[in-house]
This record gives sequence, C-alpha cells and structure tokens, in this order.
Amino acid sequence: MKKFLLLPCILFFVLSNIWPAITATLTQEQARLIIGSETPAPTLTLSEFNGISLIAITPLPTEKFDVPIVDAKKALKTIKKALNLIEINSPFSKSQIKLLKKNGPVIIVYDPRYPGKQSSMSSVKIALFSPYHYSPISNDPNGNTFLVIVSRHGIKWPTKEFAAVIVHELVGHGIQHLNDSWGKMRLIDMECEAWLYEEMAYQNLKMDKFSNEMIDFKKQLEKQCDSFLRHLRSHNLTGATLWNNLNPDVPKLLEHFKNYQKQLNN
Repeated sequence: MKKFLLLPCILFFVLSNIWPAITATLTQEQARLIIGSETPAPTLTLSEFNGISLIAITPLPTEKFDVPIVDAKKALKTIKKALNLIEINSPFSKSQIKLLKKNGPVIIVYDPRYPGKQSSMSSVKIALFSPYHYSPISNDPNGNTFLVIVSRHGIKWPTKEFAAVIVHELVGHGIQHLNDSWGKMRLIDMECEAWLYEEMAYQNLKMDKFSNEMIDFKKQLEKQCDSFLRHLRSHNLTGATLWNNLNPDVPKLLEHFKNYQKQLNN
C-alpha cells in the first residue's frame, strides 16, 4: 500500500482542504475526488443515509454489460432499504457503523462496472470493501476512509441477504481497517471475522436457518473459519461450545477470535 503515498502534492493539498468540510451528502466535486478523474466522466448520483455517503455511478451509454443494469436512483433506494434494516434490527452492527463514522468518512458506491467484464463468473461478486479501489485520493488524510463498492449483481440481491453482505463488508472489514489489521491478517482470518459479522446479521434479520440458503451459508462459514474452528476445538472448548449453537453468540465468538489472533502473533 505504500505506493498510495506517492500523491502529487497539489492533489493532496486540494484533498486536505476539502475533506474536513465533507458531510454525508457529498458535492459533485467531493464525489469526483473519491471516484477519480475519468475522461469521459460517468454520471454520479449522490445521496446519504444517517451519516453514510452514497454514490451511484451511471456508466457511459457506450458501455455494454453481461446483465441489465439497475439505474442509479433505484440502486440508492435499495441501499437505503438495506441500511435501514441493519439500523432497526442489528444494534451491534449499528454501534460498529457509528464507531466507523466517528473515525472517518463512510461511503457506499453503487458501481455497475464492478466487477470488471473479465472477472470469473464462477462466483458472483456482490460487494467489496476497499478504500483504495478507485484512486489514492479516495483515502482521507488521516487514513480512515471506509468505502464499500456494490456490484451490478449485488444490487439485485434480496434485501435481507444484501443487508447481511453490507454488514460483512462495511462492519467486518471496516472494523479491521479501523484497527489497522485489514490487509495485515491472514486472508482466511480476515474473511472468517467478516463472515462472523454476516452470521450475526442473519440472526438479527430472523433468517430461516433451515432454508437452503442458510444451510449453504453455514457450510461456507465453517469453510472460511476452518483455522479458527480448529483452534477452538483443540484449545478452547468454551468457544467451541458457542460455535455449535444454531445461533451462536457472535460478539462472544469475536472475543475468542481476538484471543486466537493474539496467540497467532505471539
């Protein structure tokens, strides 16, 4: 990530003077700084939800995609609906998002150009947490921007599942970024922690744990948390007992996860 420090001084000067004035509802100028300069430039539609900045990109008419594209205004409504579900039903996720907002800009971008047309169709990409996705200057001077990109596929997901994915990306990976562990932990552990947050969101949203979708999710959760789960079963029977519940106590599991990480780093 060190390459992102090589910014032209003039751009950093502009950013550092504009960023303190950024509110949840961005100006076009602020949004362009985040997305980056493109010629010709796509249209940006801006909105906000309780302190979270929202940007929807309308691609150029000449761009062709593998699926029909949801328009910007409809996409923003979908994102707000998902965020509202989180705020009403998931107090822990709400508190974590509040913590992120205190420490830097929280931004969600609907970008139908993500993933690129060359990406594999074997697994559909729903969303991505990446403060540096667009350009170095999408990162604020203090280093804490929490930016999630929603794909052309993700915006079409059922609202509850989509809300849980936002929790995975924004809360799971966002808290890692805040704690300076995002990109520094092993990938399997980064994903395990974020999948635990997603599990908690599904519980909060009262998903049917016996549905095919939730059974598949549980299998994926165990796969993503294989290393952590093996650690619990070998060294932490209390944590292993928590795991073996239909609706495990995720905040407690996250405490065990912290101890697991400490042991890995010793």
